[in-house]
Amino acid sequence: MPPPLTPDATVALHEAPGAHSPFAQARESKLSRAIAWMARCSEWLLLLALIAACLPAILVRRDSLTDVPAPVNVVDQSWTLDICYKATRGVWLGRDSLFTYGPLYEWLSGAPARWLGASTGTILATANMLPMLAGILAIFVTARLLLPGASPWRRALFLAVVLWTFPGIRIAICLCAFAIFLRLADAVARGRTGVALAALGAAVIGVASFLISTDAGIYTVAALLLCLAATALVKRQTPGAFARLAGFFLATTLALGILVVAANSLMSSPLNFAYWKSSLLMAADYRWLEPRPMTSASTLRMLAALAFAIATFITAWWRRRPGEDRWTQQPAFLLSGFALGLLMMQSGIVRSDVIHAVNGIYPLIFFSGAICVAAQSRSGWISGMPLAIFIATTPLITIPYSQSFPAAIIATAHQIFRPNHTCPSGKQEFDGACYPPNYGKFFAAVSGYVDQHTQPGDPILVFPYQNALGVISRRTVASGVLQAYLVSGDYLTGLDLAGLRKTSPLFGLYFPEPDPSLGLNALEAAYSYSFDLVPNFTRSPGIWFYLLRHYRAESSPAPGVIGLVRDDSREQRFAFTEEKAGDAPGTIPIRQRWTRLELGQLHWPAAGADFLRLRFRANYPVWWKLRKPSSLALWMYFADGSTQALHFVVEPNRDSEVWVYPGDLRAMGGYFSNDSSRWPTGAAPTRLAMWITPFDWVSVTPQSVSIDAIDAVRISRH
Repeated sequence: MPPPLTPDATVALHEAPGAHSPFAQARESKLSRAIAWMARCSEWLLLLALIAACLPAILVRRDSLTDVPAPVNVVDQSWTLDICYKATRGVWLGRDSLFTYGPLYEWLSGAPARWLGASTGTILATANMLPMLAGILAIFVTARLLLPGASPWRRALFLAVVLWTFPGIRIAICLCAFAIFLRLADAVARGRTGVALAALGAAVIGVASFLISTDAGIYTVAALLLCLAATALVKRQTPGAFARLAGFFLATTLALGILVVAANSLMSSPLNFAYWKSSLLMAADYRWLEPRPMTSASTLRMLAALAFAIATFITAWWRRRPGEDRWTQQPAFLLSGFALGLLMMQSGIVRSDVIHAVNGIYPLIFFSGAICVAAQSRSGWISGMPLAIFIATTPLITIPYSQSFPAAIIATAHQIFRPNHTCPSGKQEFDGACYPPNYGKFFAAVSGYVDQHTQPGDPILVFPYQNALGVISRRTVASGVLQAYLVSGDYLTGLDLAGLRKTSPLFGLYFPEPDPSLGLNALEAAYSYSFDLVPNFTRSPGIWFYLLRHYRAESSPAPGVIGLVRDDSREQRFAFTEEKAGDAPGTIPIRQRWTRLELGQLHWPAAGADFLRLRFRANYPVWWKLRKPSSLALWMYFADGSTQALHFVVEPNRDSEVWVYPGDLRAMGGYFSNDSSRWPTGAAPTRLAMWITPFDWVSVTPQSVSIDAIDAVRISRH
């Protein structure tokens, strides 16, 4: 019989590991199993949370009002409302109108409004729902494809960082396409999959990307080519790899052609390639039509992202080793991923506000983060260092005023349990949305005005970009290009005019922008302004003159907007007289980045004139297509000592006409009156100068500019 335990031995026994009571052991076992289960399922739990963040409360609370944050973004809100409303009316991008997005994006954005009923509040609450869902699923699939060997909790952490704020469906689709192409190219090179099936899948992804947006399609095709080239280089020693990859490329090209023809058949006719031509031209024009300066903050953001990516990719290249479970350490990924990331930085280089800067660096941060998450080491703390560095980059890809997914979940839950049946203090309800009071009154006045002058179902025109007023009035806005600020150059002008001529709307709304130097009303400033400082008339003169010839002013429902009624007889009663106003200097070499050109004295016609027109050309070196052009501005001097500066944009290396109104831009609405005595009297400039300045350090300076004519143009009515 063993001796009895002493008190010390009894205490030691109870304090020993594993000596807990059966109940304590059971609790610890359940807790351990729960923690292990959550770790295994963490990425799927996060996916459910991200999906929940996409679902607006209005799906459950149909009577909930949508609170519109201030300040109201008129341009973006107008195109969002317009494409969703047009989707409910069977008016499709690509077939009936052109925009930077395509018909597939329009379907995704407009589907909830078709299900719930189109209203301003419904559209604003649900327009991003399906695009966000599709984008989140695309990012999730990308993470699974690139990080198959990483533990679930690491993939979940990766997803939480890259989806803290949603990057947009265009970027998400491109990244997902890249991951799929990388895997397909490797499988084809190894002979593990059939070329025909892989080519069909790649072609479907390519066409779908183009139907979402042209730039997404361009980057998707670039991703395919980069993956094929990198895989061919890496597998060059593998017997038959190059031949199989070449066959994959040819089969994909053939499948793309067949699918493009099929898409044409749905939009118009099999051999009508107008959508593809117009979309590619608009994407090409974006570089000179909408450049924006890069701020110091955006510069630091992009340089920091580039430095992080270079360091990460160099380290990964040094430690590279092929292996199917380590895709981020494969040479093909490192070569093609870094090249694609650099290419996609273009969107942040051209239009360099914070949103586009974040979009530009997102792919590089995404790929670099995937490398960090996949990094492993025998030492736990060394393995965790790359992960910690990646998490520290979160602010680089976070848009300051965007809602994070946790905040979105909390906001949705709050609206479900406490729906907005009335607008918050300081807001006014209009059409299911809560706006600042001045907007609500303005919308009500314009909507009632449109109802008085049109029948339900009648199309209307809106110039230049306030399409939201058409939706609020339950009218389809007629155009060949969705918003006029995208129209510049002969081809897009002709396309927009073709859309207007096809529908010939009998009524329209014209918003003359105020000139900030002349003082402006706060509401007018919010609802009509010069896009990127370029007057809407100067940006799209062809559209403005078409409206002048075919529409007359009816009345004004509210300050800052003029009603237009179709009157085709005006075209026969207008005459344009041009007269030389200054000596054209011809071709002038540009030797400095900041250049002021004195264009001399102007000889304004004694009978007066309405507009100033320059025949102008800016000659750039070929590398402007990788950067962006410089800022151009005309300075007009008047006899009373005042000056007026007007920015303008022209396509590089092409002859253009620059139209300028020398006077109060608000007064231009007077030209639509049938009473010529009410037309504005344009000021007479006495001297003209031009400034050529870089937007930022990315801008390219023209090698020379050519000014072949400086004319004054007068409009007369007979």
